[in-house]
Amino acid sequence: MPLNPDTLIVVHCYSDDLVRVQNFLPVFTHHERPILLLSPEDAPVTLEHTGIAYASAGGKGWKGPQTIHRQVAHWRLALEYEPYAHWFLLNDSDSMCLDPQLPDYLYADPNMVWANVLCHENEHQEDDHPNLNPPYFMSRHVLQQLLDKAEEIREDIPQDAFLEPHDWGQAIDGFYTHLVSDLLHIPFETYPDGATTWPRGRQEVLDLTQKGAIFIHGIKDSQDLGLCLMHHKLWKAMNNPAYEPATGFFEGDTVTL
Repeated sequence: MPLNPDTLIVVHCYSDDLVRVQNFLPVFTHHERPILLLSPEDAPVTLEHTGIAYASAGGKGWKGPQTIHRQVAHWRLALEYEPYAHWFLLNDSDSMCLDPQLPDYLYADPNMVWANVLCHENEHQEDDHPNLNPPYFMSRHVLQQLLDKAEEIREDIPQDAFLEPHDWGQAIDGFYTHLVSDLLHIPFETYPDGATTWPRGRQEVLDLTQKGAIFIHGIKDSQDLGLCLMHHKLWKAMNNPAYEPATGFFEGDTVTL
């Protein structure tokens, strides 16, 4: 399989994320696919760099109805981006895949949503309500379903109908969960090689990268990213004797501190 076939790398961000996005460019560009930076109109991110496009829509914020409308607009921009992609890796500014090659398992089922799936109550018991965290990976077919359902419901029902039944659901991850799990019943899986800092914490995620985790969420600065990349290089070297790491990842010209 060729490297990351027909995949668009999306980074959701806002103006305060600009330095982080610049510092994290190596883990967005190393997939060797087009990159689309999406930001709010009132906190835009513009970045002139080969292979990177940017667009803005909606209002800034972490919670509230404007964040839902912004997300819907961003999905539309991703689907309209030319050349059209069949697959989408949807990152926040603090989420990424540490390996240039996205795993083959992501491409096996065009009806599947992949995410860092969290359980906040009983850890995967039948009465638990999972929460989908970034990065998200899905096909055009699935992303179009999310956009269509969001457009269908967003003007006609109360704000709380966007939310899963938890206070911590009042954000974009809760909207993903509500659409995928509650309304559309799309199958979803957690990355077998994923890790997120909530509720684990920073150190546990760093530790998990030493054990092969590559789909990371919650890394806030280039020092921690450098540690994650170093751990991943070592893990690959130990598990694949034929692996030859690329040079330059830890010099200041790529990941700046």
